[in-house]
Amino acid sequence: MYGTPQILLRNGVKTLCLLLLMTIIVSGVAGCGEKTPDPNELVLGNWVNRRNRTYVLLVISPKGTWNSSVRIADVTSKIVSSKGDAKGAWHMEDGQIIFTVVESNIEGVWKKNETRFFEIVDLQDGLMVLKEENGRIDEWKKTSGKQGNAESGGASVVIPMKPFAVNLDKHSSNSKDRYLCLNLSLALKELMPGQEMPTIHPRARDAVILFLSALIYGDVENFDKIKQQKEKLLDILNPYMEGVIKDVNIEDVVIASSITNVEEFLIEHTVAEAPEGEGESGDSATEETSEDAAGEK
Repeated sequence: MYGTPQILLRNGVKTLCLLLLMTIIVSGVAGCGEKTPDPNELVLGNWVNRRNRTYVLLVISPKGTWNSSVRIADVTSKIVSSKGDAKGAWHMEDGQIIFTVVESNIEGVWKKNETRFFEIVDLQDGLMVLKEENGRIDEWKKTSGKQGNAESGGASVVIPMKPFAVNLDKHSSNSKDRYLCLNLSLALKELMPGQEMPTIHPRARDAVILFLSALIYGDVENFDKIKQQKEKLLDILNPYMEGVIKDVNIEDVVIASSITNVEEFLIEHTVAEAPEGEGESGDSATEETSEDAAGEK
């Protein structure tokens, strides 16, 4: 009888401690799931701000750099021209994102050597609202472009092409036969929200073959000279791709001296299924380019 109150008291204390412990554990678990997003991570990625028919693209890199471009759309919202590019450094401080402009040829948007301060009005996954020093508020939406290579500092969609193999032009019939074998991919400019991925026009490949087969060995005898042909390839391909090609990437290159070497290159670089939009379905890249190599000139 006399021990009963003490037992009840001890049991009550144990129960209270157990309840407190469970409350702490539940609170801790709930707190773990409510981690506040880091603003420095939320701003990273590819953003677009639309002003009437003008699109300002902004790519913010985790390396502390950024690049931007301006593109103009026609009345159908089809992107038809690029007005230039700018790039620089960025950082965040006291609720602001600060851009330093290092290079620019779009002075109306980014003035070279200036530092611009934007107050962060709203920042969430997919949306960024910034207030300029003059009071103007701009809404930026995140796009879904795939990241390009780190060297370019930008973001781009990359489309692979079937490999090319053409025999190079010769000054005389006594010159040695040589074949240029190339594996290329196309890095595209950032696509607008809702803009469809362009397909490679069938005539684009014919235009590239015609250009490459007109080259002589001296035009491609080393990689520096091959890189000089990239700009020409860019000019040739862009009209067939609505002007959205940013760069032509040379993945692999071989100067072959026999058809056997050409076949080896094509077998090595030809995948079983051609990328969507590359030529007609069912065409064999090996057969097509082998005929180019054997039949040109």
